[in-house]
Amino acid sequence: MSHPHAALPQPVGWRVLVKPVEPKEQTDGGIFLPDMVRAVEAHQMAHGHILAMGDLAFRDRDTGIKWKGTWPVVDERVTYGKYAGQTVDLVIGGVFKGKFLLLNDDEITSILPENCEVLSHV
Repeated sequence: MSHPHAALPQPVGWRVLVKPVEPKEQTDGGIFLPDMVRAVEAHQMAHGHILAMGDLAFRDRDTGIKWKGTWPVVDERVTYGKYAGQTVDLVIGGVFKGKFLLLNDDEITSILPENCEVLSHV
């Protein structure tokens, strides 16, 4: 069985492929949010899910030795700067797969625990 992210681009070097969290389509009260509001909220959301990493991610650029400390791995949720990375809209096999970010590994600012929900993202 192939990996669920196998069809996605594989980042090179120290790049990390992240799927940003999508903004809500409607409020808890059932009001549908306009596209403009969702676009602004999508820009301000600065957290997502790591889908793939390049071979040098979280490693010394010259020696390839892994950095000391705790660093994220594939399938973890992370935060990053809201202006960080390169936005990529992916279409695979004629089907739109969504918006993704290619980040440098040093643009990731934290690892989110499983029980953590980000409420403020300004």
